[in-house]
Amino acid sequence: MKLPFNGNTVLCVIQSLFRINPLSSLFRALDINKHKMLAHIVLIFSFIIAASSQSVQPSSRGSCDTLCACEEKDGVLHINCEARNISKLSQVQVPSDLPFNLNLYKNDLVELNAEDLEGLRNAISLHLGANSIQELEPGVFSALSSLKKLHINSNFLVMLKEDTFQGLGNLEFLQADTNFIRVVEPGAFSKLIRLKVLILNDNSIEFLPTNIFRFVPLTHLDLRGNRLQSLPYVGFLEHVGRIIELLLEDNAWVCDCEILPLKIWVESMRSQAGIGEVVCNSPPYLKGSLLSKVKKDVLCPSHTDIDLEEPSKSLDLVVTPSTKLVQIPKVMDAKDDAKIPTPAHNPVAFCTERCSCYSHPTAGLLVHCQDRGIQRISELGLLQQSPRKLILTGNMIQRLLQYDFVVYESLELLNLANNQIDYVDNETFLSLDHLKRLYLNGNRLDHLSPGMFTGLHNLEYLYLEYNAIKEILPGTFNPMPNLKLLSLNNNFLQTL
Repeated sequence: MKLPFNGNTVLCVIQSLFRINPLSSLFRALDINKHKMLAHIVLIFSFIIAASSQSVQPSSRGSCDTLCACEEKDGVLHINCEARNISKLSQVQVPSDLPFNLNLYKNDLVELNAEDLEGLRNAISLHLGANSIQELEPGVFSALSSLKKLHINSNFLVMLKEDTFQGLGNLEFLQADTNFIRVVEPGAFSKLIRLKVLILNDNSIEFLPTNIFRFVPLTHLDLRGNRLQSLPYVGFLEHVGRIIELLLEDNAWVCDCEILPLKIWVESMRSQAGIGEVVCNSPPYLKGSLLSKVKKDVLCPSHTDIDLEEPSKSLDLVVTPSTKLVQIPKVMDAKDDAKIPTPAHNPVAFCTERCSCYSHPTAGLLVHCQDRGIQRISELGLLQQSPRKLILTGNMIQRLLQYDFVVYESLELLNLANNQIDYVDNETFLSLDHLKRLYLNGNRLDHLSPGMFTGLHNLEYLYLEYNAIKEILPGTFNPMPNLKLLSLNNNFLQTL
């Protein structure tokens, strides 16, 4: 508490001192000049005021003077702790009297616990992207009632558990893309009653539980790059009627009778929302076809007209979960609140020093090497186990050589986006027999030739946008008979 010292206080105290007879007698006895003594007393009281002021006003800047960079704007403190080798939240001290945005992007966080997050109660925005977070326990964010934006992208999450986001009643924006999420439990988003934007692209989600967005007022939902096969009207589409943007590309859509509700709903929403194209993955005779172009009687020869406004008819259209999701013991309906069991986590046996690795019993070895200054694939060294997914975005790789990937035969996803690649050796990908997704976007390639893609006969998604491609030689895409999505926008092509 600050002491009530001011100039008037000092004068009053000094005057009181001189009214005290014993003290005045002492001054006379010592023959001390009053004016000189007055100057001394003023100096003493000035020192007391300064000392008391400093002692009651400790620094409120937390880590701003040491670990992080800070800037206050419009009453909000922006704390930038990007790439500071932070391994525990307790290393970061935040002020207690100001709302703040905290950027912890690209650090070394592996786990979060509710106790550490209690000190972030005034957070408005929290960026935890590009760390090594493997799991989020239910209620871990329960202290952050003021939080509006949360980024947990580019981590090693494989599951979003029920009540993971408990306490985030004011959250409006959630980014969880580029993880390895396979399972979303019922109730994972049920407490997010103000959530408008949800980004889940580039995960491995095969199934979304019934009523997952029942109380969530979404306007933007990104589901690209997952393994979804269908979306039912009852329990899903009926709850996203406020949607403005719904991105559905790059999934494993099964174009049969069960996808009819999605087709009808998309057609009814086209005028009021931006909805991504659904490309059929199966059955074989429809593979690569746009769902919007396939007639209803081709999808389901025995179909009858479906009125989505009548629950009595639409109740028969509930789509069962993908049979590929073997860890779900039963189909969950709206009344079933059983939790999907949490898979056990295996420790990583070995990982290159330049990357972060995580081994999962079903998803396999997942390797993140994002923004690590890597110039050559050989810098990764040898891994004891071939990874399923390898993320190398944002590095400085210029050339891909013939033998770069010979020990990565288990790869299903290879992301080389936003490097400086201008040369790809013939047969560079020859050993990648299982590769299904290849990202080469945001590089410097100026031409494509058949030899570049030899061996990629199981590739389904190829991203080449934002290069400098001027020429594509005949037969370039012949080695990829299963290719269903090819992205070439923002290049310099004039003819094909």
